[in-house]
Amino acid sequence: MIQRVQSVYLLLVTVLMSIFLVSSYAEIVPDQNQTVSFYTYAVQQEGDADDSETVMNTTPLLILVLMTGLVSFVNIFLFQNRILQIRICVFNSILIIVQLVLIYFYYTGIKSDFEPDHPVFRIPVILPIISIILNFMAYRAIHHDEALVNSYNRIR
Repeated sequence: MIQRVQSVYLLLVTVLMSIFLVSSYAEIVPDQNQTVSFYTYAVQQEGDADDSETVMNTTPLLILVLMTGLVSFVNIFLFQNRILQIRICVFNSILIIVQLVLIYFYYTGIKSDFEPDHPVFRIPVILPIISIILNFMAYRAIHHDEALVNSYNRIR
């Protein structure tokens, strides 16, 4: 039963994490000719020319984003074991919360080093928050399916 609504929610979590993986989620402009961009794989400082140097390697965030997308995608195909699916949804939500904490720490750490004129968060920074909401909606739909199956078992 891959056509259930929770499968759509979990697939959307996978897609959102894939988009978050490749896009810049924040930017700091310390000078007129410099920008510091935050990606899931690194924090990069870019100058006037096309040169860019890595300020900080953010491998833990990269691993968490990859794990969240992969766990969410694998969770779609565990539809025969709904209790395991519920537990994996909770685990995935915890992973996303840890991602948000890491994003905050990376951002505040770099921001204090560069003394920016104007820091900017980009739209992809809300993708983990939307993913938590979709994960919760999938959790509720799976829980509803489990309650429905249990009610049918009581009727027999």
